[in-house]
Amino acid sequence: MKQITFPTTHWSVVLAAKWDDTKARAALRELCEAYREPILRYVERVVQGDSSHRYGGRNAEDLTHDFLARLLEGKMFEQLQHRKGRFRVYLLVAVRHFLANVRQQESAAKRGGGIVHLPICDDIPQAEDDAMFDHDWTTATIDHAVAELGDSPETQTLLPWLTRELTTEYRVRLAAELGKSEDPVKVALHRLRKKFRHCVRKQIARTVESESEIDAELEHLIRAIK
Repeated sequence: MKQITFPTTHWSVVLAAKWDDTKARAALRELCEAYREPILRYVERVVQGDSSHRYGGRNAEDLTHDFLARLLEGKMFEQLQHRKGRFRVYLLVAVRHFLANVRQQESAAKRGGGIVHLPICDDIPQAEDDAMFDHDWTTATIDHAVAELGDSPETQTLLPWLTRELTTEYRVRLAAELGKSEDPVKVALHRLRKKFRHCVRKQIARTVESESEIDAELEHLIRAIK
């Protein structure tokens, strides 16, 4: 398997660029589209847990859309450039502060006062469902990796066994289903698993600042999915 080469959508491209850099804006847009679902799920949990209606009746879809729009319009880009590390961590902190600002705006509107904008920083307490965000992020990463494996009949038949032990009983069944003997099935599954691991690492590579961070991020996501 060839060594992973970071694609142009790698997070480091965004961090190193100025906002008028077309390549960086396209890179950030692609990353946001790929990981929109974990953000939406996070916002849904926050909104559902809001008993004080601090979001002015806005639903999770609207809030997620507004958050990503602000990010992609460059309204958070200065804070983004001063951050280092993983896209997952930045995005979670950014959406947390975005929601805090929305609450401030709603409160100020009710009092007839001005809007207070909170800076992006790291001293906001972790929300109870941050672990769920990481779980959803991991699921999205895996889904993107699986999509790269293709949709051939053989691949689709073997997919359920990517992370499960293939017993003799099921190996015989798969061999019959694929019209092959058992040994070729074992070889095909081994190759598919190897390709899957490569695709997962490639997805992770897009969201970290340097290649040296891939293994640590992979370990974190493995813990998140358990």
